[in-house]
Amino acid sequence: MPIPFRSQRPPSPPPASQPTTASQDRHYLPDDKPVYSCHSCSEAIALQDELVSKAFNGRSGRAYLMNSTINTSLGKTETRKLLTGTHTVADLICATCQSSLGWMYIKAPNGEQRYKEGRYILEMAKVVKENKW
Repeated sequence: MPIPFRSQRPPSPPPASQPTTASQDRHYLPDDKPVYSCHSCSEAIALQDELVSKAFNGRSGRAYLMNSTINTSLGKTETRKLLTGTHTVADLICATCQSSLGWMYIKAPNGEQRYKEGRYILEMAKVVKENKW
């Protein structure tokens, strides 16, 4: 049986300090696609097909850059000094258990970093890969 999920599409950048939330629309994941799930509650967070890069670092170590996430909400927008410069980001939170999973890039500091805008960091220590095959 397909797994239900709520879609999280990259929103337009919100005004500073305004929280944003995940869409409440219900959809279904394919049974045979690998997914990343929340380490705390096992909620599906992202399809492996949405993986852009494994060469990123989060607060707790290695991280994945993802095109989109599901079953998540965003915290307040803030400016954060990261390894590649000062970025505007919003924390990425599991919609089910409220665990911190990483962040979303809202605005990058310069042209060479803009490919990150609207994409998500999933910290490897906070998610589990489920192969589904």
